[in-house]
Amino acid sequence: MTTVLISGLGLIGSSIARIIKAGDATVEIIGSDPDDNSAQFLLDHQIIDQRADFAQAAPQADLIILAGPVSVILRQIDELAQLKLKEQVLVTDVGSTKQSIMTEAKRLTHKGVAFLGGHPMAGSHLTGSRNGSTDLFNGSKYFLVTGSQTKQQLRDFEQLLDSANVDWTEITAETHDKLVSELSHLPHVVAATLVNSVADGLAHDPVGLKAAAGGFKSTTRIAASDPKMWTAIMMSNSQVIAQELATFQTALSHFEQAIQDQDEAAIYAAFAKAQEIRKSLDD
Repeated sequence: MTTVLISGLGLIGSSIARIIKAGDATVEIIGSDPDDNSAQFLLDHQIIDQRADFAQAAPQADLIILAGPVSVILRQIDELAQLKLKEQVLVTDVGSTKQSIMTEAKRLTHKGVAFLGGHPMAGSHLTGSRNGSTDLFNGSKYFLVTGSQTKQQLRDFEQLLDSANVDWTEITAETHDKLVSELSHLPHVVAATLVNSVADGLAHDPVGLKAAAGGFKSTTRIAASDPKMWTAIMMSNSQVIAQELATFQTALSHFEQAIQDQDEAAIYAAFAKAQEIRKSLDD
């Protein structure tokens, strides 16, 4: 994997570029992104070696990493299926949903092109190539949905990102999409809805959101994430997310009823359970 194409040079893509360079500076990284400023910033700082059009760069690459929004990844898989790629090329992605991507990837595997589904469980409310970091994935799970890649290609890919210090975890596409809908997608919907609801409720208050302190800011931090990316995620995992939202609404209704009934024991039990579980996440 001496020549790597990274398509999508935002937070995740630019972090992967940094990680690869930190591990082996001799790897040639070609960057592709519709945002000229993102690509140029990474080029100026020698994080990528050249910038190029996706279709022109793909045939040169030993490894192609699709790091754009899910909707773009799906489109680019279709585009790759129409190009003549290197015989031993490996195509992988970092998309936040896997079932739709793995289904689309059959267009490549039917042509003998190896595809490996991937998703690093890390991120930030910050966006863009300037905010990428070699430490972004540190200690996080990196989910892999194995496809048509060889064992050697899998080992080479993991070695290339060795300095990322991730926990490589193989998983099925179906299990992945349910898990991330609970741990990532649902929280984003809740955070965005909370921000919008409170903002609407305080629209005519002279102080309003200016009074927001640590609690509100911490709870809603992820609502500052890229709306384009999260719209694509909602569209690609809509059925599973809708099911999780229905379950959450039921739980919220039970909490609402306990408050209306002034059921002190039920309210305390809910807070105590949440406190214990949340503290365990930091162990």
